[in-house]
Amino acid sequence: MWRLGLRNLLRNKRRTILTASSVAVSLFLLSSLAIVYTALGKPFEGEERSPRLMVRRLSGITFSMPASYGQRIKAVPGVVAVTPMNWFGAYWKDPANTFANFAIDPNSVFDVLDTARIAPDQLEAFKRERVAAVAGRRLIEKFNWKIGDRITLMGSPYPVTPELVLRGTFTGGADDQFYFHYDYLNEAMGEFNRVGLYWIRVERPEIAARVGQAIDQTFRDTDSETKTEAEGTFLLGFISMLGNVRGIILMVGAAVTFAVLLIVANSVAMSIRERVTEAAIMRSLGFTSRHILALFVGESLILTVGGALVGVGGAKLLYDVLGLTKIGSMVWADMRMRPETFLFCMALAIILAFLSSIWPAYRAARINIAEALRFTG
Repeated sequence: MWRLGLRNLLRNKRRTILTASSVAVSLFLLSSLAIVYTALGKPFEGEERSPRLMVRRLSGITFSMPASYGQRIKAVPGVVAVTPMNWFGAYWKDPANTFANFAIDPNSVFDVLDTARIAPDQLEAFKRERVAAVAGRRLIEKFNWKIGDRITLMGSPYPVTPELVLRGTFTGGADDQFYFHYDYLNEAMGEFNRVGLYWIRVERPEIAARVGQAIDQTFRDTDSETKTEAEGTFLLGFISMLGNVRGIILMVGAAVTFAVLLIVANSVAMSIRERVTEAAIMRSLGFTSRHILALFVGESLILTVGGALVGVGGAKLLYDVLGLTKIGSMVWADMRMRPETFLFCMALAIILAFLSSIWPAYRAARINIAEALRFTG
């Protein structure tokens, strides 16, 4: 029956190719939406699941905390490393050259970001020189920077224009970010001694919740109460500031799914309608209604699943090759096709194949033979 189904599909090659191509393009788009949807729900956390937390003001991310909080956070049992993290929000040379840049503590940032790798001599140079900066590998490649280049950050909400020297490059984790000395920014701002975020790493993942509660308890009933969150939870909260992006993706995905259903249903219905008389002849030769039903549904499955394999497989290949890890200027995510996403898209294609073919196939299989032989389409 499968061989017969393949031969029937090849009888009208143009229709088969156009329908399969439409399914492939639609499933490619649907797979892309599914990848982004999953990535927005599971932010990238580096090569390992390091137990990192973000400490911010309870009143909101736009409010800052005293710089003195750093030592008190470090004293909380279970905390391994702490660095201040002030988002600077500048660009390089042209407003189009935007990237995530932060003022941090050079002595502890790579203790917190333990998934990153930087050459020891470059790290020492970064720590030693007040105007030194380091950049992730992706930024180095994007802007063709070299060690020793002078980089001026412009357009920041802060009323300063840092003139920095690139002293190192790191890989792993958020390697599209740029770090320079918090002390440099603090001095340029006239010792304002304020911090937007504290980025911390704890000893073990299982104590992260307890450590977070202890930190927030430390600053309870102060002028700057804190909220401590897991790194992933913090990033999801940041994404939510962009609006209900995942809801929009779901709506677009539903529209794409409905479009695929219409495309396949129209093609299958036309094919079956043209072959009602042929189905009647097959039944008169001994084929049962069940055989006819299986033949038509099988053709729909071959057509739809074949196109889906091209579309979903193409999306997987493309996103795996591109290795995208960025959503917005601050949020990074693992933009690859996970096995569950692949299986979901293929299962959806199978369901659509059944839905689009089951009713016209049932009618063709159950129609009276004499009536079918007189059928003119």
